[in-house]
Amino acid sequence: MAILRSRLRELHLHAGEPSFRALAHRTQAMSHTTAHTVIRCRRLPQWGNLELVVEALNGDVATFHALWLAARKTRPEPPAAASVPREEAPQYQPVAELGHHALPVRDVAFHPDGHTLASAGDDRMVRLWDAKTGRPLGDPLTGHTAALRALAFHPNGHLLASAGDDTTVRLWDAGNGRPVGSPLAGHTNAIMAVAFHPDGHALASAGDDRMVRLWDARTGRPLGEPLTGHAAGLWALAFHPDGHLLASAGYDKTIRLWDAMTWRPLGEPLTDHPAGIRALAFHPDGHLLASAGYDGAVRLWDTRTWRTEGHPLVAKTARVVAVAFHPDGHLVAGVDRDEGVHMWDVSTGRLVRGPVVDHGVPVRTIAFHPEGILLASADDRSVRLWKSTEPETEQVLRQRIAGLRARLEAVERERDELAALVQRLRTADRPIRAEALRPGNG
Repeated sequence: MAILRSRLRELHLHAGEPSFRALAHRTQAMSHTTAHTVIRCRRLPQWGNLELVVEALNGDVATFHALWLAARKTRPEPPAAASVPREEAPQYQPVAELGHHALPVRDVAFHPDGHTLASAGDDRMVRLWDAKTGRPLGDPLTGHTAALRALAFHPNGHLLASAGDDTTVRLWDAGNGRPVGSPLAGHTNAIMAVAFHPDGHALASAGDDRMVRLWDARTGRPLGEPLTGHAAGLWALAFHPDGHLLASAGYDKTIRLWDAMTWRPLGEPLTDHPAGIRALAFHPDGHLLASAGYDGAVRLWDTRTWRTEGHPLVAKTARVVAVAFHPDGHLVAGVDRDEGVHMWDVSTGRLVRGPVVDHGVPVRTIAFHPEGILLASADDRSVRLWKSTEPETEQVLRQRIAGLRARLEAVERERDELAALVQRLRTADRPIRAEALRPGNG
C-alpha cells in the first residue's frame, strides 16, 4: 500500500500537480472529491477509479494495476480488538428524548460530523435534531406519501437520502432541508434500505421488489441495470469501507456480494442464516461483516474468507432487527426487538452488556455517533440519545482528529477552488469592460 501511495504521488507531482477538480474533469467520470481520495490513497481505492486517474495523469496503467493487486493482496491483518471485561463494558446514560413522532420510528442516522441526527418512520416525515441539545432543527422534511423505512447521509454530509413504502428515494440538502432534484423512481415496491458508496458517487437502494438499484448521487440518474438474484424482498445494504464491494440481504436468508466497480456478483451467496436477514454492517476497518435477523443471532463473517467467525452471537429472542459496530471496532451492538440493545466483544464473541438501553417498549433501530460518544435509539414513538460513561479510546480520539483534519482540508479545497473561480471570472470580465469603454459603445 505504501509503495502504491508513493508511486501515485510521484505520478501526480510529475504531471504538474493538477488540481483535483482539473483531474476529475480530465477523467470525465468522477467528482473532484473522488479524485482527491484516490490521490491521497489512505485506503485502497477501487481499481476503476485508480485506472481513470492514472490514465488522466498519463501513467502506465499496467504498472499501477500490478501495484494495486499487490496492495490488495498484502493488506495487513486487522489488529485483534482488546477484550472488554463485563464490568468495563460501555455504559450509556439517557441524555435526551427527542420529542415524538406520531407513529413508529423506523430508522435513525447521524450526520458524518456528528452534530445532527435524522429520524424517520411511519408518519412519512424526516426529522432533524441537534445531537448536542436534542432540540429539533427546523420543520420536518415532508414529501413522501407513505411510511419511511430507511435513511442515509452522504459521506461528505451535504445530502440526506430517505426512502420507504412510496417506492421512491428522495434526496435532501442536509444543510437547509430542501429537496434536491426529483424523487428517484424505479422500484416497484417498498424500499427498505439505502446506502451511499464511501466515495459518495453512488447511492444504492433495495426493497420488496427483490432488486438493488444504483443511482448517480450527483445527477439522480440510474447507474446501469438493477442487481437481481435474490429470491425474496430485501431488508439490508452495506458498502465495504474501502468501497470495493456491496452486500445485500433479506427474506431469502442469503447475503449476496457485488463488485462495486462492475456490479457483478462476487462468489456464491452466504447462506448460514436459517431465517430472514434484517441487518448488515461492516466493521470500521472492513475485516468483518455483521449480519442479523429472525434467527435471533448476529453472525460475524471474515471478509477475506467469507466464513463465519466463531459461534453466532445469540440474543434472548428470535428477532434481531438492527446491528451496528462501535466506531472503535471492539464492540458490536444488536437490537433484540423485545429485550433492547445488547453488545458483544468482537474479539471473544462474549456478551459484555445487555440490555444497554431500555425504552420500556420494543426498540426498533440504533445508530452510533461517529465518535462513539452517543448512541441513538428509537421505538414506536420516540427517539432517545444515550451518552457513554466510558473515557474515549485512543482509536476514537484518532478518528476525531482525522475527521477534523478532513473537514479542514475540505474547507481549504473549497476556498482554493472559489479563489480560482473568482480569478477566472475577473479575467473573463476584462475584455468585456474594455470593449464597453471604446467610443460608440455607449
